Amino acid sequence: MKKFNNPRLSRGFFRFSRISAVFIILAGLYISSCTKEFDSIGMDLIDDQLGLTTQTIYPVSAFTQIEDSVPSSLANLQLLGLYNDPVFGKTRASIYSEALPPTIPFNIPGTISPDSIVVDSVVLSLAYGGYFGNPTTYQLLSIFELEDTIPSGTIYSNKQLAYLPDPLFSKSFLPQPNDSVYIIGPEGDTTTILPPHARIHLPESFGRKFIDNSDVTSEFTSFEDYRGFFKGFHITVGDNNNVPGAIMYFNLRSTLSRLEIHYHYFRDEDTITTSYNFPMYDQFNRRFSRFENFGFTHASNEIKQQVLQGDTIAGLERTFIQSMSNFRTKIWLPELEELIDNASGQIAINSAKLYLPIDTELLQDDLGFSSRLILLRGNEEGDLVNLSDFDFGLVYFGGELDEDKKEYSFNITRHFQKVLSGELPNYPLYLRASNSFENAARAVLRGPAREENPMRIEINYTQPVNN
Repeated sequence: MKKFNNPRLSRGFFRFSRISAVFIILAGLYISSCTKEFDSIGMDLIDDQLGLTTQTIYPVSAFTQIEDSVPSSLANLQLLGLYNDPVFGKTRASIYSEALPPTIPFNIPGTISPDSIVVDSVVLSLAYGGYFGNPTTYQLLSIFELEDTIPSGTIYSNKQLAYLPDPLFSKSFLPQPNDSVYIIGPEGDTTTILPPHARIHLPESFGRKFIDNSDVTSEFTSFEDYRGFFKGFHITVGDNNNVPGAIMYFNLRSTLSRLEIHYHYFRDEDTITTSYNFPMYDQFNRRFSRFENFGFTHASNEIKQQVLQGDTIAGLERTFIQSMSNFRTKIWLPELEELIDNASGQIAINSAKLYLPIDTELLQDDLGFSSRLILLRGNEEGDLVNLSDFDFGLVYFGGELDEDKKEYSFNITRHFQKVLSGELPNYPLYLRASNSFENAARAVLRGPAREENPMRIEINYTQPVNN
């Protein structure tokens, strides 16, 4: 698995000389004014002993790679569904989740005999948090009881757990992520309007498991005891026969996400109707999403050429990025010291900005592109870590899609300076979709060999003027 570490900041200049003080002033100005355009920061302080040079360089290589698994247990949203993208191919997302009782121990019947209780309905409620694709198409939804316990700690998106063979639910399901839910009271005289959420009816016999075993549940002393009794759900979908479909985002941290057991019993001449809820949003609840890409066999030939056949030249024209452990872009920068003209070893980088124009020609749908990318670098252990520029915050670092310019951009000034000074080797850079464990977004980028608007780095640097 790839790690995400935050490297420490260190000096961004090197080879101090009589002009070092000027360099330090310039550095302080652009750090404290990170929301300004770098082309104008500190330019009025450069005297006639310094020369300002602007230069554009291009990555020597950029190509698409298969992404590693991602820590989906850390996500705020869990993904469910199957989406068949005409360019990126087919991806399925499934959910594993517990539903814990509000207290340990618990006894649903209380002083009432379990035999006196009638289960009216058992509902698995899942709060919507968005979607990607076309939610107006049916998907085959199946829900199983887990046989394996969901492990504690960080869980990655390639994890698979065993579940019981007979489904609790298996029917065609039409997502309705934009529709409010109207709950009618037991007497039919009240209506409660709730935010969009799926309400999936499970067998009443499943609910009886929690009522008929009250002598067991009343003896629990920990959630581990409960996990030995009920381990949770596996929620998945079937193949949709090349229908585009959708990936649904469910917020299992919402109070609407829970297992509900509705029941009634008789007391004297009265009918008592009530319910017992098992929250999925409890802080001790374990959950994660699993992503399947079907070996990328449904992806376009252009993607398969890069990720399956290892053609790194094809990426010079176009590269691809997709969430859910699918694709990332790897970028190799040129040897920087060979590209700075007449540098003579004494230069300071005022700004270095990586521009990533999107390719609007290939995708003809209206689903849009990823709203934000993240940029990482490799290290000597082969892990992916943050650039030092990231420590100044996202406003400075960048990565957000500029809808007007149709491009992403990153400020990589400190990283560029460190590579140029020899403080860091020229490790490759990696582009990923931001929060790729909780969305299905994607992006297509113009490669560095495109004649118009290519992937590029624009640099402003200062150096002594030879008189």
